[in-house]
Amino acid sequence: MSVWSSLSFVVLASVYLLFGHSSEFAGSFLVKILPLLVLLVLVLRQPDLPRFLPVALLLSMLGDVLLALDGKNLFVYGLAAFLCSHLAYLQAMRPWLRFRAWWLLPYAGVAALVMTPMWPGLGAMTLPVLAYMAVILAMSVSTWCSSARNPWLIAGGLLFISSDSLLGLNKFWQPLPAAGVWIMLTYYAAQYALVRGFLQAREQSSLPADDQSSPK
Repeated sequence: MSVWSSLSFVVLASVYLLFGHSSEFAGSFLVKILPLLVLLVLVLRQPDLPRFLPVALLLSMLGDVLLALDGKNLFVYGLAAFLCSHLAYLQAMRPWLRFRAWWLLPYAGVAALVMTPMWPGLGAMTLPVLAYMAVILAMSVSTWCSSARNPWLIAGGLLFISSDSLLGLNKFWQPLPAAGVWIMLTYYAAQYALVRGFLQAREQSSLPADDQSSPK
């Protein structure tokens, strides 16, 4: 990933974090998705990346727009868009090379910790939230067993869980201090890390075997 792409992403994400997260305004959804638009353009210009990667970014942008337009009435539709985005990321991780059952244990522990305080406030959203949690956990676990596995991908999956856990706790449990900042900060970081992880995996796969095994 070029320095200019990274810098553009950071600047645009910072603009939204500074001005857009606390009060929605006309066109704020455009500001919200600009960092992802940078990633999307970058991905579309790169050869040999998983075809589901731009799909995942587009679905994430759709979710962002729906939540920015009406986070209360369109929440379930935004949730569905992000669920489909995680399914696209899950497909982009293929092929999977290995799986260790014990990898599920820390994820299950995190899910239990997050769901316990949220549970009384879920109401009619119980099934959609459980379905969403199952999918995002599967996406994050897949970063460990993907053939593209690298630290960036793993970090992206963990950051996405962090962002959505904060969002869920803030919405269904109680308001959290500076929730908007932390939710969006971890969300943008997650998207950046996932894209960078796929780019790194492609670069490593194109290296000769001797170069791949040499110390960096």
